[in-house]
Amino acid sequence: MVEIEVISDSNLSKVINSIRPVKYNNVSYRFCVSGDALRLANKHKESIPHYLQAIMKDRNNIDAYIGIAHSYKAVENFEKALHYFRQACLLEPDFSLYLEIGMCNFALARYDEALKDFMSAIKLSPDNLDAQTWLALTHEELEEYSMAFLIYDNIIEKHPGYLNAYINKGTLEMSIDQYKEATSTFSQVIKINPDFYKAYFGIALCFDKLGMLKDAKRYYSKFISLKPQAEVADFVKARINKISALKRPRYSHLSLVN
Repeated sequence: MVEIEVISDSNLSKVINSIRPVKYNNVSYRFCVSGDALRLANKHKESIPHYLQAIMKDRNNIDAYIGIAHSYKAVENFEKALHYFRQACLLEPDFSLYLEIGMCNFALARYDEALKDFMSAIKLSPDNLDAQTWLALTHEELEEYSMAFLIYDNIIEKHPGYLNAYINKGTLEMSIDQYKEATSTFSQVIKINPDFYKAYFGIALCFDKLGMLKDAKRYYSKFISLKPQAEVADFVKARINKISALKRPRYSHLSLVN
C-alpha cells in the first residue's frame, strides 16, 4: 500500500513561500505566509494572530488584510471580515474585494449597502456572472422582484448555458407563487443539462402545488433516481408514496346511467 504524505503546516509554509514573491519586509512576509499556511489547512482561528502580526509589521501588507478577512469570513464573523476587506480595498480597489464586501453586507442583511458594493464590482468587471447573480439576489431580498427578473433574463439571454440564472429565477417564481412559470424555467435547465437534478425537484414541487400530482410524482421519481442521497430524499420518498396511495374515485356501471 502506498503511503500518502500529509503536508505539515511548516511544509505548506515553504510551498507558499516558494510561489509568493516577497513584496513586504521580511518579518511581515513571514507572518503572512504562516497565516496562509494555517488558513489553507482550515485552521482559520489559528491563522488570525499571524495575520495581525503581519499587519502590525507592515500596514501596507494587502495580502495580510485579505487573508485575515477570509479567515474571519470562514468563522462567520462577518463584521470583522467586512472591516479587513474594506482595509484591503482602500489599499488597492479590486473587483474581487468589492464582491467580498458585498457578500459580507449581504450576510449581515445590509442589503442597501450590498447593492452598492455589487454595483461597484460590476463596474470593474461588467461581464462577471457571480456579481450579477449576487446583485439579483440582493434585489430579491429588497423585494424588488422586477429588477431581479430583469437581471436573470439578461444573464440568460447573454449566457444561455449559465444554469444558476435559471435556478435562481425559477426559485424566485416559486416564492411568489408563479408555479406555472417556474416549471417552464426549470424545464429550460433540463434541456441544457438532462441530469441537473435540482431542476426535477423544482418542477415536482411546482406540479405538487398546482395539484398535478401524476406529473409531480413523475418528476419526484426522476429526482430521486438522480440524487438518492439528497437531504430532501426522505421528504421526496414520502411524497411519492402518499401520491401513489391516493385512491381514484370508482364508479359502477349503474352510476353512469341517467
